[in-house]
Amino acid sequence: MMSGLRNLLWLLPLLALAATPLWKPLVTEFLAPHDFLKVTASDAAPDKSILLTGVQLMRYENGLPSMRLDSDRVRSGRAGMDTFLLQGVDVLLFDKGKEQAHIAGGEGFYDVEKGILTLADEVVVGISNRFELRAEALRYLIPYKTLKTATPVSFTSKNGSVSGVGMRYNLDSGEYRVGGPVVCDVQ
Repeated sequence: MMSGLRNLLWLLPLLALAATPLWKPLVTEFLAPHDFLKVTASDAAPDKSILLTGVQLMRYENGLPSMRLDSDRVRSGRAGMDTFLLQGVDVLLFDKGKEQAHIAGGEGFYDVEKGILTLADEVVVGISNRFELRAEALRYLIPYKTLKTATPVSFTSKNGSVSGVGMRYNLDSGEYRVGGPVVCDVQ
């Protein structure tokens, strides 16, 4: 038989483990929050999202169109109409009512409050018949009229092509910056 204090010390964890069904419910109830702190299903925020197909959204500045967004399928955020998940996205950007750029992508996310349109899945941008830009993902920062990406990007025009990793293009000024290893082919 076991004798000595050292052997009895091994019995304490064994007894605690064996008695778990007796003490665990009491400890769980003691550590649980009081009734007034518990969140019930009726306290959850209601889902205000909607699902639409074949949608066209227009954005206006000073009475002139600044953006037309066409999407095959749109789902709004759970809180309402502040965010949109988009599929089959086609965007026209305007400057003083004239078409400035055309953007197409497979999927997108539009945050109305922040003014950010994020597109992914083979994004193609045509800038006023001057050049075409391709990227895997792209963000359009509406307040700044700036296109940004951190993915590999390529510009193609009749005068040549530029490719790199990461890009920022300002639609107002026409300035752009390409990062990463840049390859330029001028014709």
